[in-house]
Amino acid sequence: ARPALTSGEPTGREVAPPRQRAASRQDRPTRPARVRSAKIKFGDRDPSVELAITEIAGHLTFTPNTVTAWYWLPEVRWAFRPDAEREALLSAISEQYAGLAGFRLHLRRTTRPFPADEWARTIDAHTPAPLPDVPGTTGWADHLVAAQRHLMAVNHAEGQTYLGVTFARRSLGDSLTERLLRTFGRGTADGERRKLGRTVEQFDEVLGAFGMRGRRVTAQELEWLLYRSVALCMAPPGTLSPVTDGRWERGDLLALTEQVERYRTPYGSTVKLVNRMTGEERHVAVLAVGRMEPLEIPERHEPWLHFHERLPWPMEISTRVDILGSGDSFRNLEHRLRMIRSQQLDYAEHGIDAPPELERLAKRALVIGDEMTTGLPVDSARAHGWHRIAVGGRTREECLERARRLIQLYSRELRISLQHPKNQDWLAREFIPGEPIANTGYVRRMPVPLLAAALPQAASNVGDRRGDLIGRTAGTCRRPVFLDLHFPMEVRERSGLAVFVAEPGGGKSTLLGALGYLAARRGVQVTLLDPSGPLARLCAMPELRPYSRVLNLTGSEHGTLAPYSLIPTPLRSEFGAGASGDREFEIAVSNARAERRMLVQDICMMLVPPQVAREASTATLFRHAVRQVPAEETSTMDDVVSCLGRLDDDAGKELANLLLDTAEMPLAMLFFGRPPEGLLGADAALTVITMAGLRLPDLKIEREYWSAEEALALPMLHTAHRLAVRRCYGGSMSSRKLVGLDEAHFMEGWRSGRSFLVRLARDSRKWNLAALVASQNPRDILGLDVQNLVSTVFVGRIAEDAEIASEALRLLRVPVNDGYEATLASLSAADTSSANRLGFREFVMRDVDGRVQKVRVDVSYVEGLLDHLDTTPAAIAAAAGVLPSIPLPDLEA
Repeated sequence: ARPALTSGEPTGREVAPPRQRAASRQDRPTRPARVRSAKIKFGDRDPSVELAITEIAGHLTFTPNTVTAWYWLPEVRWAFRPDAEREALLSAISEQYAGLAGFRLHLRRTTRPFPADEWARTIDAHTPAPLPDVPGTTGWADHLVAAQRHLMAVNHAEGQTYLGVTFARRSLGDSLTERLLRTFGRGTADGERRKLGRTVEQFDEVLGAFGMRGRRVTAQELEWLLYRSVALCMAPPGTLSPVTDGRWERGDLLALTEQVERYRTPYGSTVKLVNRMTGEERHVAVLAVGRMEPLEIPERHEPWLHFHERLPWPMEISTRVDILGSGDSFRNLEHRLRMIRSQQLDYAEHGIDAPPELERLAKRALVIGDEMTTGLPVDSARAHGWHRIAVGGRTREECLERARRLIQLYSRELRISLQHPKNQDWLAREFIPGEPIANTGYVRRMPVPLLAAALPQAASNVGDRRGDLIGRTAGTCRRPVFLDLHFPMEVRERSGLAVFVAEPGGGKSTLLGALGYLAARRGVQVTLLDPSGPLARLCAMPELRPYSRVLNLTGSEHGTLAPYSLIPTPLRSEFGAGASGDREFEIAVSNARAERRMLVQDICMMLVPPQVAREASTATLFRHAVRQVPAEETSTMDDVVSCLGRLDDDAGKELANLLLDTAEMPLAMLFFGRPPEGLLGADAALTVITMAGLRLPDLKIEREYWSAEEALALPMLHTAHRLAVRRCYGGSMSSRKLVGLDEAHFMEGWRSGRSFLVRLARDSRKWNLAALVASQNPRDILGLDVQNLVSTVFVGRIAEDAEIASEALRLLRVPVNDGYEATLASLSAADTSSANRLGFREFVMRDVDGRVQKVRVDVSYVEGLLDHLDTTPAAIAAAAGVLPSIPLPDLEA
């Protein structure tokens, strides 16, 4: 062994010192050596995605062979629309469908629960000063909670319509490129995206025009559609993905399907869906549209894919359609014509007469072929489609019962046969974007205009989304109706005049009182004129009692209805600064004086006997006397009588004596003297003016035959209307005010009455005044020429007179002689086989935006309101303690 060397021993050879790096290289970091390992194969499982979709990018969904662009279609108004407008809409949609010839469309209609919490926050934000809560009663917060519970209990769902256009068959190279890029964490190649982008721009132009007015779906809308399609008819997700970039890779698509389990049998009548997170179970039955009879849309029938919304539960629609151009359609027609001719030849060879149906079909085919070759592209395009409706239920029995009712509805009303096929799970998967058709059975071949007439995006919306809940639509679908009577003035900058027209018993007073109550709860200064008096019971409601007052004119003090004091004098602060403001102020003051003279002359004419009023000298003398009296608020009727007594004419003195004789009557003393101080205080949130016990005259009977009480009722009504509005002019111009005037038809026949209603309509926007005018005859409003100033219209039942119904349709701006008169006659129709009272009232409503719908008033969520608004004799007696209270039946029964 070699001996070990010590440090002090020589080694026998010289050892070279180690090499020293240059100073410039000493500071460089040392590169670590690359570790090479053997390639390991991991047993990672591929994502088990149950969808045919492989990728989502923006509004595009990709499958291995197709790409689909998705669009959102806004809802369109259909009900109470002129047939010419309907036909123009369907024609435009038909041309858009024809412009998509050669592509497959996927039309989806789903629902979204109404956001009751969002509405509650909105109305609370627009109610800065609600009525203070009264201990022991329902407060403002509890009032909103009750309305939200009512909304959720009645199941109001909003429809949403989506249109998918499968516009590109992907080549084999594109599919292989996508698979290759996916291994590197990328998706579709950039070149293919650019090509798809150019195609999408063309569809944007076609679908964005008048008709569909479609736009690209957002990332959240497409995610919502996918969730609703996988979890068919189940409760919607509470929240969506927080990521909004719109890109979903294949592994991310698991989030759409993992929560829902599907249970099915090959021959089962339903498919059961279970949410494994919440435990919710839902049974779904998918119905297919079968044979159809010819439909007359819009003349006779409703849109045939919107008709299902008449039923009170939400459903889903999926329609796959192949649009065939002129060439494909004509080839298909030639093939069928050759089949018909071949069958006719077979009959002839066997010496048998061919059925006449074959010849009719052949002639029909020749006519259609001529239309294809000589007509427009929309005439030659054809649609081959598969139309499905999904019905859900909590149990299998409930689901099948709903499906049975839907089948009966379509069979009875539209003569459309709905079939219940087998393989329900395959049919349910058709609703999911990108999935193939379950089978090609029940294909419906139709012209493009008939497909356009399906119109699943038809809507029944009316009202605004920031007002009080007053009911629901009662047409082809159920939507909540909200009404903010100050929305026309504050947002649309329109007049605040709202008109209520109906026959006696049609619900005018009940609706008027309900709107007044809801407005008072929001802190609006409300004044209601109800001559008969039942609305005074609103002031007895516990939550309103401390802030309400009732003014009964039949027992009021002298001078309460003094006509000179009923018309306020304009204030200079209400007009702008400068010379122009001064001029406007002077004109307003002159108009107020002229209006006072006109009102006093009319009241004097009403107080004298009709035989005297018809004499020509009577009007002259009254005009002369009124001219002599200063037209100021401080003047009185006594000044007019004194002026008449000082005339040299004996006729003038006779008129003065007649007025003095009339003034001796208790009711007539309301017109003479000065009004008491503080008659209408501004502190009360709700003031109801009544004339309880006063008998109103029948305007169809001549005045000579009226009793003394009926003769005095006419001037009392005129001045009472003025008194109700006088309170509204006492506060700030910008503060919210509401006045409700019943029996307005008594105002129409007099000059002062006409000028009063015209001024009320014109001043309502400037004074932020919601003016509600109720009458039994629409002619009273149309005769004033203020229909252009009317923002909201409610028309109740009118069944006795077809001419009055036509006038009401003109007030609604709805076509006359198109069958809508029968709609007015059918409103609030009672069941003749039942002895129970009708628990609801129906109206045709026109809102400030011109939308017209049939609505059912429902304020049952306010405890005790319907009992206080009941104007029937039995209810009035029950309120007085004579009879026991009679509860109303369920409004939704």
